[in-house]
Amino acid sequence: PQIGILAKGDEEVFWKLLDERLTICFEALMCRHKALEGTLSDVSPIHWQYGAIARLPKGAKIDPLLHDGYSTISLGYIGIYEMTKLMKGVSHTDPAGEEFALRVMNRMKEAVECWKEETGLGFGLYGTPAESLCYRFARIDRERFGLIEDVTDKGYYTNSYHVDVREKIDAFSKFTFESQFQKISSGGAISYVEVPNMAKNLEAMEEVVKFIYDNIQYAEFNTKSDYCQECGFDGEIIINDDMEWECPQCHNKDKDKMNVTRRTCGYLG
Repeated sequence: PQIGILAKGDEEVFWKLLDERLTICFEALMCRHKALEGTLSDVSPIHWQYGAIARLPKGAKIDPLLHDGYSTISLGYIGIYEMTKLMKGVSHTDPAGEEFALRVMNRMKEAVECWKEETGLGFGLYGTPAESLCYRFARIDRERFGLIEDVTDKGYYTNSYHVDVREKIDAFSKFTFESQFQKISSGGAISYVEVPNMAKNLEAMEEVVKFIYDNIQYAEFNTKSDYCQECGFDGEIIINDDMEWECPQCHNKDKDKMNVTRRTCGYLG
């Protein structure tokens, strides 16, 4: 997104800045690779000696495993939605925004393929889950550039190529749209949808699973299945106006007498 902010809608400036940033990324990734060269297998026996990754003898260098595509070096990215909004004034789900977003994705893909050919190392384009980084980058840009509608005013940047969480879109359309970005992110990618508690409609849930299998590389769905130990309620325990978890059936608010699980990216908590 920061490249989009600096470009101010000028595509020529945008592509120039993108290439400059890609060069910096390449140098940074090569520093990480070189830092691993000369590492001895003794550093982590479970990985390098006992078979988790390899079975090297004690005292052996791991260098041969860093070349010829055996190890991977990932170029991550976030904020395709915000970047497109800045450059085209629309979401990347809009046809005009989609075309631009895919061009940017393909440019990054071309870069990692070029690096792979030049170095023989396993570079890949990675659709980053971002975790805390999506908040950190947004905060940095907000402090530097101020409030920008649909960009820095939200307090976060959207993960990788994902559809903005505020957009109204059904699960099947979201998976179909995001699948084209996954094909470009060969170094790793995942898509998500949020679904309600489907315990009483397993047939619909099965349709979602089948659609994922047939149409997208890697996807998951997040659902809510909470349990109240007071009344036995099994469903979604809500947050009330006082920001407390409250059972919708018996109105229990005792956190020690309820199980509430929420999944954010790869984590359960």
